[in-house]
Amino acid sequence: MHFNLESPFWQFVNTLLRFTALNLLFVVTCIPLLTIGPARTALYGTIFAYDDHDDIALCRQYLKRLVKEFRQSIIAFLIHVALAAVVIYSLSFWLNMKGDATYLALIILVIGAVLLVVSFEFLYPIQSRYSNTVWGFFKLSLGVPMGIPIYALCLIAIDVVFAFLIYYVPFLRILALLFGFSWLAYAKSLIFLRGFDRFERGQKGETKTTYTNGSL
Repeated sequence: MHFNLESPFWQFVNTLLRFTALNLLFVVTCIPLLTIGPARTALYGTIFAYDDHDDIALCRQYLKRLVKEFRQSIIAFLIHVALAAVVIYSLSFWLNMKGDATYLALIILVIGAVLLVVSFEFLYPIQSRYSNTVWGFFKLSLGVPMGIPIYALCLIAIDVVFAFLIYYVPFLRILALLFGFSWLAYAKSLIFLRGFDRFERGQKGETKTTYTNGSL
């Protein structure tokens, strides 16, 4: 029997295996929990590079980007964790209080929680693509989605649907661990890149890409 490795079927199998290996590497590097930020940055950087050149070694590219972006990403992630802890504690405190001031505090906290989610959604993909300080990335993680609100809503909606499915359909949790996160990042990368391109056309000289031709 002759196997044509250039056929669409075998090309699909090859891509599936590459994304599965990338996904498993991502899951393993997320296990310490504190490395979730660097892992997300490395994953999106790898996927963005794949969008430019689909023949790159995904796992090798991932590890290079994980090392390169580790310091800034882990600082940003720790800040996100600290802010999330403050918001959660404040919400639990004010929910047990009574009075007119409670409603104002809750409104402010809800707005803060939404901004925190948006920042977490955008910061690591932005960091994987641009060069800036940690504070600069935080400003961009709010400024970019405000400049492309439709794209931002689509990205958050994808995450909500994904979380809903893996929560209510146990079988999908296994698929997510095998290859779901890498394919999710790829699907979102198509939106991110279109959004970044649209945002960049309205900006001049504020950021620059961190890679050339999609590779390190």
